[in-house]
Amino acid sequence: MSQRNSNQSPKNGHLFTVEILIEEATNGLAMEKLLHLLNVDTVRDYQILKGMGLGQLIELNKQPERPTSIHTDKSGTKAAEASPAPSKPAASNASAKKSSVTETNNKIVEQLESFKSNNTLIRLTVIKAQGIKLSLPCRILNFDTSSQNVTVYHVDEKKVYLFKLNEIEDFVATD
Repeated sequence: MSQRNSNQSPKNGHLFTVEILIEEATNGLAMEKLLHLLNVDTVRDYQILKGMGLGQLIELNKQPERPTSIHTDKSGTKAAEASPAPSKPAASNASAKKSSVTETNNKIVEQLESFKSNNTLIRLTVIKAQGIKLSLPCRILNFDTSSQNVTVYHVDEKKVYLFKLNEIEDFVATD
C-alpha cells in the first residue's frame, strides 16, 4: 500500500505561454481545431489572448471615436437633412442615413468586442436561412468587420459556430 501512495504523487498545475500555428481554410475552422485540441481532461483551463480573427484588420478599421450621444446624433442627422446641398439633396439624405446606420453598427460591434474581451457568457438568438430560430449559450471568439462574421463558442456543445451579423436577432449577457 505504501508503494501505491508513492506512485500517486500529487499533481501540480503548470502554466505555459505558447504560440500555435494551425493551417486551415478559415480562421473559424482553425479556431475550432484549436478548441478541440485544448478541450481534453489534462488541460484544466486556457485563455486565448490573440489570433482570433487576424486582429490587424480590426485595428486598421478602428477610427478614433468621437463622444456622441444618441440625442446629439439625431439632431445632427436632422440638421443634415434640413439643409442639404442645393445640387445633390438625395445624396446628402442618403449619406445622413448611412452615417446613422454606421454608428448603430459601431455600437453593436463595440458591444461584441466587449463581450469578447471580457469572455462574457451570452445567450445568442439567431435566425437561420429558412426561419429556423436558434438560442444558444455561447462566448464570442471573434468578430470580423470586413466579412461581418461572428465566431462563437457554444458552451454546452463545445463547438464553434460562425454566423453572419445579419443572422443575429438578439444577444443577452448572462454573467
